[in-house]
Amino acid sequence: MSTREFSIIERYFKPLSNLSQHGNSVIIGPGDDCAVLRIPDDMELCVSTDTLLEGVHFLPNSPAKVVASRTMAANLSDLAAMGATPYAFLLAMTFPEAREDWLEEFSTTLAEIIELYQVPLVGGNLSKGPLSLTVTIMGTVPAGSAIKRTGASVGDDIYVTGTLGDAAQGLALLRKGEIDGYLVSRYQFPVARIDAGRQLRGLAKSLIDISDGLVSEIGHLAKTDLLGAEISARELPLSKELVKSAGEDVAISKALFSGDDYELCFTADPADSSEIKAVSDSIDLPMTRIGVVTGDGEIVIRDSNGEPMEFCGAGYEHF
Repeated sequence: MSTREFSIIERYFKPLSNLSQHGNSVIIGPGDDCAVLRIPDDMELCVSTDTLLEGVHFLPNSPAKVVASRTMAANLSDLAAMGATPYAFLLAMTFPEAREDWLEEFSTTLAEIIELYQVPLVGGNLSKGPLSLTVTIMGTVPAGSAIKRTGASVGDDIYVTGTLGDAAQGLALLRKGEIDGYLVSRYQFPVARIDAGRQLRGLAKSLIDISDGLVSEIGHLAKTDLLGAEISARELPLSKELVKSAGEDVAISKALFSGDDYELCFTADPADSSEIKAVSDSIDLPMTRIGVVTGDGEIVIRDSNGEPMEFCGAGYEHF
């Protein structure tokens, strides 16, 4: 086969636009100079972009399906954090060589994600170089309903979805040579909480996704409104697999400070706790209260005895 750029696009990426399925929103997809999209009058567009690099955001020589899954989860999670519905995305890639088997696996996995989230590929760019992927993703929300990082108030409850720390332990196991199991899967194939984000519109007062670690993300929420937070370590949702693999103390540390879980952290009025439980039940996803917003500008983590824990650092540092 020809490995020229347009041949690769035609074979592996143009079919992912699904123009027949998304004809109402995608007017022009891959193959032209720009994509042309139709946005409904009563909706607003959320746009985010993330770059993932081999050796930084996924291990060297990772399977193509892992690269595709982690790349899309990182970007879809940003939409979840705004309460948005996926709409379309652009993909810019550099890779050292055009291997047919790698491209086939990558595009097949991408097609599965596109089908799951109903989000078509509408354009992008391919170049030769070290493996790197940049996605620009777009989502829609009803006008005025996007959930921001700002909005928390003193006394609000702090919640997280799912369980925390699994991905970090999965990465540690991968580095030790383990290639299967629940924890490894949580790192390699994270799930963006799109349904949770949408259901939390009107309930969550502030919201952020947990990509760089819980304490780091709570710091962003608190700093935005010049607030603080008190977190109970014993309330953190930990999977039994994580506790068994790492031990309880390490599991708590990973839940607090490690990233890549792509769960959601949000604040809500205590009066809305029953509605949050109803949302949790309706989408079969735990939403656990782990603390409260304070007004002192500090983040305090209390151990199982209620005593403040000492900690250094807050999560993943990009530089």
